[in-house]
Amino acid sequence: MARKDGKDRGIVLKNGAWWVRLFHNGREKWHRADNKTQAKALYGRLKAEIREGQYFPEKYKPSKALTLRAWIDRYLEGVTSRGLRNMRQYGRFWSKLLGRKLLTEISPDELRHLQAKMQAKGKRSAHTINRYFAGLRRILNLAIAEGYLTTNPIKAVKFFPEPTGRLKYLSDPEINRLREVLSPEHWPVVAFAIETGLRQSEQFQARWDCVNQDQGILTVPLSKSGKTRHVVLSEAAVEILRGLTSWAHSPYLFPSPLTPSQPMQGRNFVVRVYEPALKRTGILEANWHTLRHTFASRAVMAGVDLRTVMELMGHSTITMTMRYAHLSPAHLRLAVNKASLGLMAAKTGSGTGSKTGSNEVGRANSSNEESAEVLEPLAELMEAPGGFEPPHRSFADCSLSHLGTAPHPLS
Repeated sequence: MARKDGKDRGIVLKNGAWWVRLFHNGREKWHRADNKTQAKALYGRLKAEIREGQYFPEKYKPSKALTLRAWIDRYLEGVTSRGLRNMRQYGRFWSKLLGRKLLTEISPDELRHLQAKMQAKGKRSAHTINRYFAGLRRILNLAIAEGYLTTNPIKAVKFFPEPTGRLKYLSDPEINRLREVLSPEHWPVVAFAIETGLRQSEQFQARWDCVNQDQGILTVPLSKSGKTRHVVLSEAAVEILRGLTSWAHSPYLFPSPLTPSQPMQGRNFVVRVYEPALKRTGILEANWHTLRHTFASRAVMAGVDLRTVMELMGHSTITMTMRYAHLSPAHLRLAVNKASLGLMAAKTGSGTGSKTGSNEVGRANSSNEESAEVLEPLAELMEAPGGFEPPHRSFADCSLSHLGTAPHPLS
């Protein structure tokens, strides 16, 4: 870098901030940096772009010199989705590694090097590493939308392949064993998760003013996708709600035992109650999300079509729901036989085709009926709970104004 009188030419400290001063096509251009080191790096890169004819001043407005740490802080201030906790974790990670770099200085080569380094340490799985990079991709995509970047360097980084094996779900014997080891106080919490397929945060943040018992609907004001969704409750799920008494002293279905005005901490329940119960029953490779998979798996095996399961689960695309397709061979067999030539022959009563078609349809119907009978309804695993029926509230009103001062629901 050229120097003049012992100082770096083009690097200027002005009004407490560092600036890069350039001349391009006879015009003076200024670009701001956060510190002297960044100013030197920016000056060298801009001079190289000028020599190579690739310098475009409109790409480098003063705001373009924003560091990754500053942009992450700004990004987190505007996050309103339920993924805020994870995004904060990702933000702290990337701020520690690349926080001092300008957004425009982050290169695909550097990201690939970090990716390989994270894998070599072996402390994080391929799935977890992919989630960290996906978080950074989301952060930088917003920077592009705001005009701070032109391209996302993550686009040139290949994510690690993740295993796509069959999902773990609880069988009927496992559900029975789990019910036996859980106390009457804790079993309804687990049973409600299996009956509804709610995510952990959705269930433990659920409020009474979002329950419409007449219609059997629980409203989730802010789901994972950032949208409001309405969860249709089964009869067994409604029966569980009727057995709860938290409506009398808390706005939440499952309140904190110590502070009823606050929801129960889902992570505490999982660590102190649910995971020890799994160990006592010998159920391996299961977590709380396994209950959500159990809900979907039971529905598919009972013959519910995948499009309906997609709606019940709140999936934004059918791709997520297709993971359960392998659980419904009888249902798929029935569907393909509906379009079979054998069925047409059965309707016209033509010779052997009629016999074959009727046999196939009969086997398909029998198979479908058997698959629906395999599953023992979860309602039969629940003893009829006592308690009063909670007050009926409109799910359109999901405020926190309900604090347990409501009149007796039977009055």
